[in-house]
Amino acid sequence: MAAALYNNLPTLEDAEKRFIDRGTIFSAVGSLLAQYGNLYGLCLVHAHCTLTDEERMLSRGNISQPEIFALPGNYYPERWLSSGVPYEFTTRPTVPPPAALVDEFHRLTADIGVLGLYHIGDEVHGKMIEYTEGRKNILVALSDTEESQSANHTETAWNLGKGDPVTMACMIVCDSRNTRDGSIHKRHGMAILIL
Repeated sequence: MAAALYNNLPTLEDAEKRFIDRGTIFSAVGSLLAQYGNLYGLCLVHAHCTLTDEERMLSRGNISQPEIFALPGNYYPERWLSSGVPYEFTTRPTVPPPAALVDEFHRLTADIGVLGLYHIGDEVHGKMIEYTEGRKNILVALSDTEESQSANHTETAWNLGKGDPVTMACMIVCDSRNTRDGSIHKRHGMAILIL
């Protein structure tokens, strides 16, 4: 069931088109997340690849890829739909968003249908680029050159608690040169992570 949920997530292109009126959402969600210590960020919900029935998208350090969940107790939700249902996981302990946060977040974003929450925690990262090799998404340091070419990227996550909550100082960005088409994104995408 979790794989089917993930496989039915929108493509990057579809999700990006549906996220309109961003300033209003950033302001409202930024205020909400601040009430919970900015432990969570806002993300654009989309799939990176197709999972088999027994797989989940799992992050281990700087690599995120489909894996079979042999020991579910060793994996933690890392990204949630606006309804609070997890769709991506990590080996790093996380704290699920409280029910009151999920309820209010869902009220603010459900009509958009492509926004979710992701666990930030206390980790502080520099700017990173995420690129895809096969079904692996790999994070490496983002160079100034790549950052200056950000017009080729699509923002997909925001840490609204960095500085002014609406500055979007934290974002994951997918390289639209390779990922504008959903079928290409699910096979050969590139993304940028700025934390």
